Parts: sequence; structure tokens; C-alpha cells
Amino acid sequence: MGSKAILLVADDIEDGKIREFKSLAEAGDYEVLDTIIQRRRPDPRYYLGLGKLGEVEEIIRSYEPDTVITYHQLNPVQYVNLGRRLRIRVMDRVWLILEIFERRAGSKEAKLQIELTRLRLEIPRVREFIRLAKLGEQIGFYGGGEYAIETYYRHMVRRASHIRKELEKIRERRASLVMRRRDYGLPQVALTGYTSAGKTTLFNRLARENKYVDGKPFATLDTYSRLAYFNGINAMLTDTIGFIDDLPPLLIESFYATIAEVLNSDLVLFVIDMSDEYSEFHRKFTSSLRIFMDLGVPKGKILPVLNKVDAANDSYISNKVSLVKQEFNEYVVISAKLGIGIDDLRNTIRNRLERLGLVGKD
Repeated sequence: MGSKAILLVADDIEDGKIREFKSLAEAGDYEVLDTIIQRRRPDPRYYLGLGKLGEVEEIIRSYEPDTVITYHQLNPVQYVNLGRRLRIRVMDRVWLILEIFERRAGSKEAKLQIELTRLRLEIPRVREFIRLAKLGEQIGFYGGGEYAIETYYRHMVRRASHIRKELEKIRERRASLVMRRRDYGLPQVALTGYTSAGKTTLFNRLARENKYVDGKPFATLDTYSRLAYFNGINAMLTDTIGFIDDLPPLLIESFYATIAEVLNSDLVLFVIDMSDEYSEFHRKFTSSLRIFMDLGVPKGKILPVLNKVDAANDSYISNKVSLVKQEFNEYVVISAKLGIGIDDLRNTIRNRLERLGLVGKD
């Protein structure tokens, strides 16, 4: 592990979300020393209540962490106030996710998207620093005084505008590529679902690839497409970024590229981890459905793929299947790791594409 961190949660959220928050911090190379939860009404100026904030200060003196990370996105005032009060690095879960993205981004597009999102987060904070500087306050950030901060602010605004233009060019090229694929008569199939559900393992199985799998959140960041064979027909299969609960709209907007692969596909394979405890399965399933709904993906385009059945607790399998059946008429149970149910999945994909009129029947 690299830096040491304390996690702050200003809400009585589910245990699964807290475990996931810790897992994200560890994926970002942070050693989590403690998790502080504010269960009563917090002070909106500081994210936490003043009493809980005093507790955090004691922990900082005792354990000397490098960073505090909040679960919820901080507004500019909270960011400034927490930094002043705690006198160590302050970041929120959005910034943490961006750090993870930054380590794993491979394409020029992904790197530009990350930089743009950072700028969109930082520009409001710098505006707050400028406001405080005009009031004569010593803010302790972005040293050099009001003029230097305003110069930095103008640079960020210009850079953000330039990146938007670059991304638009890249998206136009991608749209052209999608059109060429359609001209060749290739159906488009996207793999998506909650992060760490086994999407990349399934991608390797279906496309006969050997893409790296590490089991950590957001192992797949760039979209990755290969030709796959589904019992008599070819289709373009694309692995995409995983979902996560409470994913801020800003991050969804920033990763338009991978989301566009889902929106533009003919069929979406919604990969779900059957090995989760039922409460976690329910949380991730419903969270993913909300994201599909927010993105405007119709249910008729989605095929649930219940993965990791080899590691599932038998006593809860029927409950999980019942939950899926409440929302979808068709699903497939598989183990991408062991190859269980893969032939059934290939047949189902073929049949779905036939029903959509995308391929001819034999």
C-alpha cells in the first residue's frame, strides 16, 4: 500500500456500500486506517458534525494519515473548510475513482476524459478560493496570491475547452467506425454490469481472448472490441466499464465513450455476480437497473447473465433468480471461469439477435 487514509461517511449507509468504499480506497493504493461514520445530522459546512470532526482530529494526531476521503462528493466550501480544519489532504470518492481511472487508462481518449473531469471538479473549487482571496482570507491553497489563482483558473477553463473539442473529434471517428461495422452487417453486443462481476472473464471466454483480469474495481476502463462467434453468426463484442453504486452523474457523463457502446449496441449482456450475499446481490442489481434507466437503455435490449454460479450459495440462488425474473423474462446462468452455461448463452444471444431481425435464420 502507498498512502494511509481515513474514510469519512456522513450518512447511515448500508454496510455493503461501506465495504465497497474501503475496497475502492485499497484499489487506489491507500491503506485504510479507520472509517468514521456520522449517523446524526452533519454540519453542512464541514460534511461531518463538529463533534465527529473533533474525533477525526484525534485520530489524525494518533495515526498520522496522509489523506481523508469522504464517501459523498464535497462541495467547494466543504472542501476548503475540511482542508483548513484537518490540515491534511482532503478528497472525496469521486476524486478517488478518478485516481483509479488515471492509473488504468490506456487510450488517449480515456486520459483526456479523466483530465476533463478533474478540471470540471477543480474549477468550482478554485472559484471558491478566488472568492475567499478577494475577501482577504488566507486560504492556504494554490499559493501565490489572488493573481496567481486567477491565472491558474483561466488556464483551466481554456484547457477544458480544448479537451472538449479533442473528444468531439474522437467521438465523430468512433461514430464513423460504428457505421462501418453496421454496413458490414455485424450486430453489436456490449458487456456491462456492476464492477467486478466477471465481465472481462466472460469477454475472454466468448471472444477467445486473453485480456488481463485482476478482479479489482474498474479493471476495464477503455472499451475493447473483438469479433465473437455465436453458434453460426458473427457479432462485434465490446467489454465496457463497470457500474458502481452512487456513481456521480459527472463520472457517467465523462465516460461517454464506454457508455455510448452500451447505448449503440443491439444487445446488452448485463453480467451479475451470483456469488454475492443476497443483500449485496439485490443492491447491485437494483443500482444497475437505475443506471440503465438513467441512460435510456430499454429493457428489451438487455439480457441478464448470472455469473459465478460455481461460487454461489445454493440456498439463495432461487431468491436471486426470482428477483431477476421480476424484471426480465429471459436470463442465462453461467460460470465464465469454468465454462458452465456458455453454450446456452451463445444460443440465447443468437436467438435474441434473430428475434431482433439482425441476422437471418438458418
